[in-house]
Amino acid sequence: MKILNVTSITELRGGDAQMYTVYKLLKDEKNVKQYILCPEDAVLASICKNDQANLFTYNKNKFKLFNLARAIVKICNQESINILHIHDSSALNAALIALKFLDKSILLVLSRKRNNKIKDKFLNRYKYSHPRIHKIICVSKAVESIFDKIISDKNRLLTIYDAIDVDQFSKKTNQNLLHKEFNFSPETKIVGNIAGLTNQKDIYTFIDTAKKIKAKNKTSNPIKFIIIGDGPLKTDLINYAISNELEKDLFFTGFRNTIDLLPEFDLFLSTSITEGLPLTIYEAFACNIPVISTKAGGIPEVITDGKTGFLASLKDSETLSDRAIEVLSNPTLQETLKSNSYKLVKENHSLNIMRKNYYTFYKNILNTDQLLVSKNQSL
Repeated sequence: MKILNVTSITELRGGDAQMYTVYKLLKDEKNVKQYILCPEDAVLASICKNDQANLFTYNKNKFKLFNLARAIVKICNQESINILHIHDSSALNAALIALKFLDKSILLVLSRKRNNKIKDKFLNRYKYSHPRIHKIICVSKAVESIFDKIISDKNRLLTIYDAIDVDQFSKKTNQNLLHKEFNFSPETKIVGNIAGLTNQKDIYTFIDTAKKIKAKNKTSNPIKFIIIGDGPLKTDLINYAISNELEKDLFFTGFRNTIDLLPEFDLFLSTSITEGLPLTIYEAFACNIPVISTKAGGIPEVITDGKTGFLASLKDSETLSDRAIEVLSNPTLQETLKSNSYKLVKENHSLNIMRKNYYTFYKNILNTDQLLVSKNQSL
């Protein structure tokens, strides 16, 4: 089977990172040949060149849609592509144009990571219900649900959960890097989040929760708050933290190598409004860090309240802070959450599981399509 992965994204987002993870997982499969098509100035292009991956690029200028469509047609014909795997909405637009000039045997697959609502209008229904789209792969059932009013044929939807290198994270130890950098006392507990500073992540609720945790903390252990990440709301969020008198308690680190810092967290606190199902939840599980989160998107599909973590409604800083105090002050509860969540991520969200899931998916859709073609030819 020959697969062409297509993205129109220039920066490296979660979807492209996971696409490249799958590419690497399947590259040694003898009957799988993969290619990647992305903008020539994309971060992913640099990564592929460094790894000597099978890379094609296109010029993302004012004619970007047609440049991408033309590149898809050329590569599909040149490499005899069987499966065209699209990884973002703009790339889908180009792919649907390209398919008008390609053999009908080529199967189109779309991946969707985000659960942002799709407007119920004609163009969206036409686009996502297009008869040439064979399957839409979602990272959670919550993402599947956004197509409820858009796609009538729900058999086209399939959830394949993302995965991480569980062993890589589980082997990481606490190096006290944050304690040293911010001069925290040894007994200081850290409540942290890893997130882009955007509206989707609702760091305002993280700050509201931090203020309440600080007020409710009756132990002798100080609690500090760390947000790893950057984004357009950074200045506003810093000012909001200052207005809540948290300038000595809450720290923004900017972009960092999270795998070295995450093991230092005593609690992972996610306050997002919308999510597909963020890898940071899996990473916290693998690092044996208790997780408290809002019920955003697919997060309740892996967090069972009181078993693998705790959940609260969106923007519910009161419940989030209560649960945080409960976990931080109860070592037995901490160990229960750690044990259950680690077991879940190890058994269901390891890279080996995702490799098997994608290989089986690609193999099955090709076999099914070939069977249908054979039946039609015999009629």
